[in-house]
Amino acid sequence: MSNFSKIVIIILLVLSFFFIKEKYGNNINNIFSGLKNIKHTEVTVKDSEKEVVKQPVEVISGKKPVESKEKEYVSIYFLALDSNDNGIYKKVQREVPKGENKFEFVIKELLKGPNLVEKSLGAYSEIPASTKLLGIKQTGNKIIIDFSSDFQYGGGTDSIYSRMMQLIKTSLANTENKKIYLYLDGKQVNFIGGEGIMITQPLNEKSLEV
Repeated sequence: MSNFSKIVIIILLVLSFFFIKEKYGNNINNIFSGLKNIKHTEVTVKDSEKEVVKQPVEVISGKKPVESKEKEYVSIYFLALDSNDNGIYKKVQREVPKGENKFEFVIKELLKGPNLVEKSLGAYSEIPASTKLLGIKQTGNKIIIDFSSDFQYGGGTDSIYSRMMQLIKTSLANTENKKIYLYLDGKQVNFIGGEGIMITQPLNEKSLEV
């Protein structure tokens, strides 16, 4: 390319530059300004995203785990008659109220006797209604049940035998690997009732066998 041609091209480029600047100069400045604003906006968005990530999940959800607990039941032994009028031990169940000690609850319910529904089904108790629970002491693998002396009064030998078996069956059904002892008025019982039924302690299914 000759020098003359180069000079012509340069002159055309210079003229084109001034023409564009004259016609679109303001728009070009606006474009550059817009680009600067866009860059600033992107930085702001990123900063706000960082703030959102910092928020704990627990605060956003506002939910706590729901605790659930299964109902607990105890077995109580009363008496009843079968179809041949023979005496039998009738097991009933009661729901343990929340916060109640299971063993204390079942002994208290035993002393109360059968409820109206259970009575309508033939259940009854040989434990005297005047019997009071003086205390229950649990230490290690040993449980002491302390009744008032009313427990041994009223009824004959058969009645006392039946009430003792109600207590034994109910106690053993609601404990595991525990030795159960019966006290009356604060003293361990070796004989019970007017005829002096001998009791082997700790209580078990054979405690009344001679």
